[in-house]
Amino acid sequence: MKAAAFLLSVLTCTLPQQGGAAEFVLQLPLGAKATYSRVENTLPALVPVGPFESGVVPKVETPENIRRTVWVMGGESTVAQVQAGILTQLERAGYDALMFCVAKECGGFDFRFNIDVVDEPMMRVDLRNYRFISAKQTVSENPAYVTFLLSRSPVSVYVQMTEYSPDDLGLGAAELGTPDPQTTTGQASLGQTGNTAAPNDVSMVLEGLEFDTGSTELGSDPQESLAALAVKLTAEPDLKVLLVGHSDMSGSLQGNITISTQRADAVRRALIRDHNIDPDRLSAHGVGFLSPRADNATEEGRQKNRRVEAVFSR
Repeated sequence: MKAAAFLLSVLTCTLPQQGGAAEFVLQLPLGAKATYSRVENTLPALVPVGPFESGVVPKVETPENIRRTVWVMGGESTVAQVQAGILTQLERAGYDALMFCVAKECGGFDFRFNIDVVDEPMMRVDLRNYRFISAKQTVSENPAYVTFLLSRSPVSVYVQMTEYSPDDLGLGAAELGTPDPQTTTGQASLGQTGNTAAPNDVSMVLEGLEFDTGSTELGSDPQESLAALAVKLTAEPDLKVLLVGHSDMSGSLQGNITISTQRADAVRRALIRDHNIDPDRLSAHGVGFLSPRADNATEEGRQKNRRVEAVFSR
């Protein structure tokens, strides 16, 4: 890694330092841009300390003052370089790594959907190529914790940092909420061509797919989302797709996981049958209501949450 790669970009981590530890001031590559930063009052005060196994991610209790921040950075930075810089800074600041893993070692898809992640487009996660770090302050009777989720799109590195502090984490300035996806990251986002959702470099939501209530059989596709996805797959023959089914919060978790998986598989079968896509390039999975994109308290929000998303990899 070039010596100049980790120039100071953002001063953010205000976790308390006690017992002689060095101040933890996170440094990221020059040009890193914050897409999200909020004190989180509803997140559980739990930090993952092991990979997904036997249906769960092991977690430990932490302080309840929690803040998440996400940065995106382009240029020549790699996930490995950013990760190395973070691990070095944690060690110097008196933190011990509780867990460090790469996608498959973490538990892949299951680990990702059992941790809290900021929604796209602010944070983007390649399910086959992400890294996770959790760390604990070692020199305090009431230690702080911090986690990092790192991933890369074809053009950018994304870093989500979650701080768990014994002290108040007031930001002192206006927080970044849910910014305009067309202006925040500077990267391709879920734009629209007519009424059809256009694919970005990481994923696309197949907007407008219709399923009868309680049915897993695919009905009409008024926005031609499948056609748009098929065009992308035909133009990029090395591209693979994980089709992820989502649901609202009606019913049990297991029931929603089952129906969301079956609906994702119905989309997979339609791509094979109607668009001649190679079956080996497609896989289907369901997460039920574990990853909402809207408020389940309203019918409009529930409709948005009942969806199938295509996640791309090579």
